[in-house]
Amino acid sequence: MSRYASMLLFAIVLDIGSAQAFTRTWPSGTAPCNTSLQACIEGSAAADTVLVASNDVIAASVFIHKPFVLRAAAGYRPVIGAGFVISGNVNAAGTWGWQVEGFELQQGYIALSIQGGTRANVVIRSNRVLSDLSGISQISVHKDSTVGTELNYQIAQNQLDYYWDTFDGALRAALQILDGGSGSSSGRIRENRVFARGSQSIGILVNTYDRGHRTEVLGNHVLGGQAGSIFLRQGSLIAVTGGTLTALVLNNVVRSIVPGSRQADGIKVDAYDGALNLTALHNTVVDAFNGIDVFAEAAVTASGEVGGNLFAYLTSAGLQRSGSASGIGDRDNLFFQSSETPSTAGLSATSVFADPMLKSVPGDPHLRPGSPAIDQLVGTELEEVLAINGLPRTDGDGLRRFKRGNSVFKSNGLDIGALEAGDETLLHRLPGTAPGNTSIVDHPMLNDFPQAVPVQTANWNPDGVGGIYNNHPVSMFYSTGRWRLREEDLLPFSASAAFNIFAPGSGSGRYGHLNTAGNTNADLTTLNAELNGYADYIVLVTRNPGSGSVSDVVSPLGVNFAGGMWRVERLDGLPMPISGGFNVYFQEPSINAFRHRASAGNIFGNSSDIDHPLLNGNRCARFQVTMNNAGPPNNHHIGVYYIGAPFNRWSIFNQDGATMTVSADFHVVVDPQAVDCPDALFGNGFE
Repeated sequence: MSRYASMLLFAIVLDIGSAQAFTRTWPSGTAPCNTSLQACIEGSAAADTVLVASNDVIAASVFIHKPFVLRAAAGYRPVIGAGFVISGNVNAAGTWGWQVEGFELQQGYIALSIQGGTRANVVIRSNRVLSDLSGISQISVHKDSTVGTELNYQIAQNQLDYYWDTFDGALRAALQILDGGSGSSSGRIRENRVFARGSQSIGILVNTYDRGHRTEVLGNHVLGGQAGSIFLRQGSLIAVTGGTLTALVLNNVVRSIVPGSRQADGIKVDAYDGALNLTALHNTVVDAFNGIDVFAEAAVTASGEVGGNLFAYLTSAGLQRSGSASGIGDRDNLFFQSSETPSTAGLSATSVFADPMLKSVPGDPHLRPGSPAIDQLVGTELEEVLAINGLPRTDGDGLRRFKRGNSVFKSNGLDIGALEAGDETLLHRLPGTAPGNTSIVDHPMLNDFPQAVPVQTANWNPDGVGGIYNNHPVSMFYSTGRWRLREEDLLPFSASAAFNIFAPGSGSGRYGHLNTAGNTNADLTTLNAELNGYADYIVLVTRNPGSGSVSDVVSPLGVNFAGGMWRVERLDGLPMPISGGFNVYFQEPSINAFRHRASAGNIFGNSSDIDHPLLNGNRCARFQVTMNNAGPPNNHHIGVYYIGAPFNRWSIFNQDGATMTVSADFHVVVDPQAVDCPDALFGNGFE
């Protein structure tokens, strides 16, 4: 086994329910789910599930003192009113689960205290807490069981806005795991977006008291956190009884809320007794005090590696190791405007000292073309880490990690830091007069690049202005040095119609599919075997008619997974031509590559509203949508549009005005860098 054998060799299996569990819907269900939400919970058995099919404000706290699943029904975002909370104190025998998913809390928290059981499986996912209650953690899991309960947690894709500004000797965190009591613990804290405001606030805290604890902190964006943006702490300051903290800290982005203020602490790891095994890879810390600061008491056995991280615009050090933490190795980290210099003692000879060329300084931590952080590393070691731990091949944005390549490393080119460069998103608008049925796309990412595989989505009102329907099938093809949009029905484009175009960087996850007699049958064509078996993939397709003998496809199109394979299907049921093909993009699901299900909670006429942190309130967002035929077919050409205040949402709509199909399913990919106006994605920080 490799040097990573000592890392997180475990799988997180969260068995929440049981074979006997019952699912109820509130508030429209039968008794006990036709009165208050609390009555519905109290009247349900342990391990049951309650789906909340309401977008209304619930002016009451919710208490779940038993194993349970409380989840927003598909397409709904229930709101817990200001001053109210979701909490539980559970002491149950055997293996049990507790899950809260899909809620918005106007001012409150989600908290669980674990008192007993053999194993506690906890999931807190896709919740939004808009403000805190006087420094109380907005998401808190506290194990203080004395009977050896094993804790297994998944805290993922939550949005938190937290404030604490008073020193009182306590550790005050927006999101915290407190591992006391007895028994081992393991878990993942993944893809959360955290504001931690105030001089004494912490963004993410894992605090374990002399226990065996394994944690993965993956792909989180933490803004602020002057007392610790990401803070991992092992061992009691009072009783020395041993214990081991094993941590993988990967793909996280840390920066200040106010650009240029350096009011973020960075990634902080303290170990007071026992052992520390830290692997911190490909994080980006900019506009902060420290990058990664590791302290270990003299008696602590410290091991691990800090590699491939980007540290820039710091008040102090990019990498600081004190006490016995000097045993933790380093490699391939980039330092700029920190206390390190090329002559700094103790740093690996592979360290890079150069301006990383961020997209904006210091507000946007993405890399600009030509950055010395791009394609500097071989991807083999990171691929090994991901494979060992069963992690997706995504970066800190939730998009593909492995892209491009260079003359030295070929397909293994890998960027320093959390955010992999290489993709490009643009807006293409047609002329206001005589647009014709083809339109040349002139962009350096696509020009003279026939191997590109761009995909497109119609945008009804870019930047929230205007509104142009284009109820036609649209394809993309390459000819004489340029990519072009084309109407498959050969009718003219609507004047001033606009399209989001995504040009993914080369590498695994995108290819040009050619329809052949071997892969095409009836109304579908089967995609490459590289996608086989991955039912959860997010897949985008755009028709590419090719050259020579062209067969137009005027039908709406969708993707579908069946028989272990992904296919592209005509929704009108007519034969798929054995000519041309499709531009295909695919990746593992993430916070920015996800499925959207149209439901009674989000359908308004011919549209279905999307609720997502990158899209809400961001009229300049550029994103892609492909229909997924896993649900009822929505046999209509689609587009996206933005509706402003008071809704401030993006929607998927049917171009012909037909009512959106209930349970229609869509694949969505958002590029966080696709912003054309200053008050968009990076304005609210939840990028």
